[in-house]
Amino acid sequence: MAVQWSVPVWMWPLLLVVAAGAIVWTVAVYRRTRPLPPHRWRRALVMLRGTVLALLTLAVAGPVVSCLHRTGESSELVYVVEDSASMALTDAEPGAASPSRWQRSLAAIAAIDSSFARHQPPVHRLFLRGNGLQSLEEFEPADAATTPPARHGTSLADLSRQLRERLAGRPVRAVVLLSDGCETNVGPGEAALANAAAALPLQVAGVGAVSGPADRSIEDVRYPPVVYAGDEVVVDFAVAQRDFPGGAATPLIVTLRDDAGVVAADTLRAGETVVPVRLVYRARGEGLQALRLEASALVSERYLENNRATLAVDVRRDRARVLVLAGTPGWDVRFLAQAAAGERRLSLSVVYPDASGLVLADSLTRWQPPVTPAGWGRWDAVVLTGWTGVDGRLDWASLGAAVDAGLGLLVLPSAAVSPSGAAAFAGPPAGLASLLPVETTPWRWEPGNRFAQATAGVAGHAVFEGVDVADAIDAQGFTALPPWRETARVAPRAGGTVLLDAVARGSGAAALPALVVGPHGRGRVAWFGVRHLWEWAFWDAGRGTGDAVPQPARRVLRNLLVWLTGASEQSGLDFAARPGVYQEGQPIRLVARWRDMRGDPVVGRETSVTIRAEGDSTANGGVRTFALQPSATEPGNSAVEIPPLRPGRYRAQLAGAGDPPVTGPEVGLVVTDASVERTQVRQDRRRLEQLAARAGGACVDIDTPGAVPALRQRLEAMDWTGAQNRQRRRFDLWSGWPFLATIVVLLSCEWFLRRRHGLL
Repeated sequence: MAVQWSVPVWMWPLLLVVAAGAIVWTVAVYRRTRPLPPHRWRRALVMLRGTVLALLTLAVAGPVVSCLHRTGESSELVYVVEDSASMALTDAEPGAASPSRWQRSLAAIAAIDSSFARHQPPVHRLFLRGNGLQSLEEFEPADAATTPPARHGTSLADLSRQLRERLAGRPVRAVVLLSDGCETNVGPGEAALANAAAALPLQVAGVGAVSGPADRSIEDVRYPPVVYAGDEVVVDFAVAQRDFPGGAATPLIVTLRDDAGVVAADTLRAGETVVPVRLVYRARGEGLQALRLEASALVSERYLENNRATLAVDVRRDRARVLVLAGTPGWDVRFLAQAAAGERRLSLSVVYPDASGLVLADSLTRWQPPVTPAGWGRWDAVVLTGWTGVDGRLDWASLGAAVDAGLGLLVLPSAAVSPSGAAAFAGPPAGLASLLPVETTPWRWEPGNRFAQATAGVAGHAVFEGVDVADAIDAQGFTALPPWRETARVAPRAGGTVLLDAVARGSGAAALPALVVGPHGRGRVAWFGVRHLWEWAFWDAGRGTGDAVPQPARRVLRNLLVWLTGASEQSGLDFAARPGVYQEGQPIRLVARWRDMRGDPVVGRETSVTIRAEGDSTANGGVRTFALQPSATEPGNSAVEIPPLRPGRYRAQLAGAGDPPVTGPEVGLVVTDASVERTQVRQDRRRLEQLAARAGGACVDIDTPGAVPALRQRLEAMDWTGAQNRQRRRFDLWSGWPFLATIVVLLSCEWFLRRRHGLL
């Protein structure tokens, strides 16, 4: 214990003089007090007041009492058991009674802990279970047998990090980790995270069979996640045959099934440890399809779960269908056909009027215009080349409703011919004009040569994808192409985006908007208001027209058609990556992307996803809604991790806040009853030894005879002396309430005695 003073040494004589003077002054005062109290009471009054003054003087000196407090803390032994479903596996023949890996781990803990329950000096034992993906939990060994592991997924590196954070600053002498070493989550930061084990006094105990009976497993499955109906889909994978006698060839039957049955199968003679296999099938139907890949089992094979794998293939419609309504099937229609032919996923149909009505160009059969939005929905985009000859035969209201629902619309007024000698004529019909991204009233063609020029800030638009910006889009416009001879004089509407201007060089005339795009509901509408567009498209300027150097005009129109047919996929609220197939117990991470019709991200709006089970919704979990969190690095993107779902088929739909609310397309996802945990049939001894080596500890196999006693002896040989904590405590008696209470009590006693003897 030590006493420290707040005032310097040179002030002590002054404080002593003040204290003595205060006492002398008190004695003198009470000698002159009238009426004079008796000697005994006068001495008490002097002592009370003198004590108060002395205490106040002492408080000015500020004494502080400090003492060193020593406490002992028991050393700690921590048992950690991997808490994942693979630890619930047994390593015995099917049907044989054998303890699981979890039960054998608990038995090993009991054998080791029997030496430390009454250890001297005392050792504090801590029992933890975890898999690195969820938080660590304490458990009691007596109760753990009734709560077997059920978590899915394991990351030993993250588990080491969690242990380091939890045990930091504690007197831990040893950490015993019991695991089968099988990991399902190994991220890009694996090396950095695994180094967390180096900060732990780690002893690793492996559980599970390192080798065993012959076993087949499907590995390294590769296939395209997105295909189109009718495509040939190639599925490459390997069948690994562990502990397989060399040179022994046995039949290997591999099958690929969908909900309707077998789509591909093959039979091989497998005599190698790794058998490469390829299955080919033709995609059928549309939408998300879950397929089951299976390899036949060996005779008396113990583990069958790893003989199966699940695939998720998003089968999309074979081709985007484009309908061309031509007032006159001229050269511009041929230009459209050439542009569509350059894109394998576009299918073009042309309709034009003749004496009998509207007919299909390829068969000359009568074509009946749709009168409902669903009828127009047979196509992904509609191209209108002029309106002469089709106005009055089309139902503009149903076409507008279809565009609102996502149909793309491109209008080329190039076939609209003005009457001879007339400078202006009637523009598009009212039903069509209301859909356009431009104002066409008043309407007229503006003669004069004008060159194409991309407007500022749109060079990165999807319509210009694949066009050499340095060559085709520059300050001089599309310099390699001829000018347009006539351009429609229009003005862009609010919300419309001008992609190409028609510029008359050297004349000082204002530029005219030539290519204007804009949203209409969920669809996209484009206006290309130039005459004789085909002349611009067929000009090659003496250079190649291959894909390496695409002709700018042809590529722009091709991109424009693709952009229009993909309106529902390129904008709005949708999944950044379509949900697929997930395993039982696997968390489901969904990422949403919200874009406006210009492709710009939508930020500051709340987003949620609804998961609805197909079929009996009550039995499969009902309808659940999860809020998505916006991404800090990708504007317009948001994500959520959904807890594991029961096996089955589900429908997921995004919803965004707004008036009215914005909804995305409803897509499917599949949760299979296959679990990666049940495919982990071997102890990953190499991984456990790596982890122990980083920590400078040892790795043993608890199923090896004598391994557990050897581990117990190694732990007993460690120094289990507890830690001594030294803590200095400070007591400042003069600044707290006890000091003030003492002063108040003394002064109150003095006041009471003075009043009793009638003193003023």
